[in-house]
Amino acid sequence: MKQQIIAAAAAVSMALQCVPVTGSAETIGVYEAEDAAMSGTMSIIEEAGRSGGKAAGNFAEDTDSLTFTVDIPTDGTYDIVINSKGFGGVKTNNIVIDGDFAGTFDSTADTYSDSLMRSVLLTAGTHQVAITKSWGWIAVDCIKIEAAEAIPQSAYAVDDTLIDPDANVETRVLFSYLCDRYGEQVLAGQFADRGLDSDEFRAIKDVTGKTPAILGLDMMDLTPSRVALGTGSDAVERAIEFHNAGGIVTFCWHWNAPTAYLKEGTEENGSPRWWGGFYTRNTDFDIAKVMDGSDPEGKALIDADIAGIAQQLLRLQEAGVPILWRPLHEASGGWFWWGAKGAEPYKALYKYLYDQLTNVYGCHNLIWVWNGQSADWYPGDEYVDIIGEDIYVDKHSYTAHAAKFSEILDYSGGKKIIALTENGTIFDIDNVMASGAKWACFTTWNGGFITANGRFSDEHTEAEILKKDYLSEYVITLDELPDWESLKAAYTPETVAGDVNKDGVFDVSDIVLLQKWLLAVPDTHLADWKAADLYQDDRLDVFDLCMMKRKLINA
Repeated sequence: MKQQIIAAAAAVSMALQCVPVTGSAETIGVYEAEDAAMSGTMSIIEEAGRSGGKAAGNFAEDTDSLTFTVDIPTDGTYDIVINSKGFGGVKTNNIVIDGDFAGTFDSTADTYSDSLMRSVLLTAGTHQVAITKSWGWIAVDCIKIEAAEAIPQSAYAVDDTLIDPDANVETRVLFSYLCDRYGEQVLAGQFADRGLDSDEFRAIKDVTGKTPAILGLDMMDLTPSRVALGTGSDAVERAIEFHNAGGIVTFCWHWNAPTAYLKEGTEENGSPRWWGGFYTRNTDFDIAKVMDGSDPEGKALIDADIAGIAQQLLRLQEAGVPILWRPLHEASGGWFWWGAKGAEPYKALYKYLYDQLTNVYGCHNLIWVWNGQSADWYPGDEYVDIIGEDIYVDKHSYTAHAAKFSEILDYSGGKKIIALTENGTIFDIDNVMASGAKWACFTTWNGGFITANGRFSDEHTEAEILKKDYLSEYVITLDELPDWESLKAAYTPETVAGDVNKDGVFDVSDIVLLQKWLLAVPDTHLADWKAADLYQDDRLDVFDLCMMKRKLINA
């Protein structure tokens, strides 16, 4: 399909991966912790068996830090390896490079091990690499700087086959386009509740003269349990409007826990608990009990919510709008109820949601964007079209997030598109291209991350960077998207009579498939039901099956 389209067209911090370090091409330098500059209450620790017989640490106070001065021979990407241990448990702390926050790393409990930050873009010369306190209570042996293996261009050669075998043509065309552009260009995206008529879109247009290619919206206030409490939303109408303007739409879903499970009272800011009913802190809802069958009442309530959201997605399907669908996001953080009980209940819910929306309700306009934020929470390649990551860093920190991108490549062995599905500060596109971490898109969160008092705000991203990104040849904006109808016409193949599995030929496998479908065999799907309507009465029954058999015999 990709060839057809080409012919037609002619916040979260970056966690370091705690794994044994192997495969780096060259060690540039090893820097002992006891030789680093220390601040606060840091001290040298005698450690037999460590390099130099010493380590440095504690990180008991917020002012404690350990700063290494490292020498980089040439411009390029480098791996930073931290050898450390946590006191009494796994501990998470910060990496700061030249004064800018670069990510976090984990120290294993009571045992020295390596944590790896991959693909850090550094220029030739001297740099300051600091470890600062987040959780604290660690000892550091040393850090190593190693030449990083470049992200190969082959990492972007992903398959354009969707996980939903019955995905409609609009959705297939969009996904094929995304696969084709992946590794070549980055799509600009922006969350904005009012879409084209939003402060966010106007602010970006004022600064850059351009409009984002992707509009981010939320199903939150269309959740039936939330609607019952008085919410309303025109998100579907905004999505249709943006689609009709040629744009791409993505939806997340801040899914309120069922009302019966919400805690009483108000939050610290005075809002009623139900207003933030998707947060773990506001509910007693236990998704583990729902998924193991011990809470049938809770199961019935989430089924009602799924049914209501399915109707909204079907409205979009009827309007011809394909959706980058990102439900159950940021699960591993635990701050949303769907991630509060661990990875296994979450994965069970994710798979259940896929089955309900796809196979029960027939929502075939969805490109499934998984956004669990940790490899242990990955539900499997058969449930994921795109891997998304949400990253929020310090203001005016324009890193390419190459370390996180490299880590995500391992989730699926490089078989899936990787997208920056939420961000605060926008990266510098020059850093993205130089590091080789070519995210499929960026999608800036709404409100204060891009505007203040209805106008552009440079609090997080300076106007110079915003303009550079939106005007870059490597960034796709709304005016640069293709003519979807032309691509759709180029993609839609001539229907082969009887070819219900849509493999381009009519043979006995099509007859077997239709027979199973007529017998209601579970998990049986017709890729093109109209191809089986040989009786031409807009319905499928045994008469069509008999005509298919006769057609095959005559052939």
